Amino acid sequence: MSHGKAEPTNANAADYKIYARLDAGESLESIIANPPTTKNNKVTKISNIKQEYGFWQRWRKNNPKPANK
Repeated sequence: MSHGKAEPTNANAADYKIYARLDAGESLESIIANPPTTKNNKVTKISNIKQEYGFWQRWRKNNPKPANK
């Protein structure tokens, strides 16, 4: 799990998948309805998804995604 201090880098980890989906414009509700798996192939808990969403919001506020990506 990330802590909002850096963007996740492990493409197999749930936090990376959550950030990627949010950056692509997917809603929190959609991610909760279809949760990603962890790097150990376990479904991510709703509480962890919501926590990552908060981390992502703070991260993107301070580190906006470049417009050309």
